Amino acid sequence: MAWFDAVLGPLNLIDWLEGLGRGVAYGDLSPHRIALHHPDSDWWNENPGQFWNLTQLEEFLESYHVVTYWKGFDDREIWCHVKKDQARWAEYLLQRAGAPVIMAEVDGRNVGWASNPAHEGMMPARWDDREPKQHVAPTWSE
Repeated sequence: MAWFDAVLGPLNLIDWLEGLGRGVAYGDLSPHRIALHHPDSDWWNENPGQFWNLTQLEEFLESYHVVTYWKGFDDREIWCHVKKDQARWAEYLLQRAGAPVIMAEVDGRNVGWASNPAHEGMMPARWDDREPKQHVAPTWSE
């Protein structure tokens, strides 16, 4: 099956055109690529642990309001892209989650921030999960 992915994966024009169209719409024709090892790769057997597939990666990032688009695959990797202005946040989240992603480093400080023991293994709260703060108007006394 690897030969099938190696040949037909890069020829997937539907995803390529979708990515180009969204890139134009977002004003970002050079988005940041985030990849995972191909599901059939020996890497997963050599590095047992939590398995991530592309759908899980996209759902995880989208739950933090990171836009993913322009998907693709070949016989070695599967990937998606994020907008350049969201790449630093995506990198930080993926470092915190321990996702085995293949990506160019966006901000070298993310490794240190993500591995901070003060986090105690907790992910940051999603904006949708945060409790709204009650704003109390000050009382003006005369």
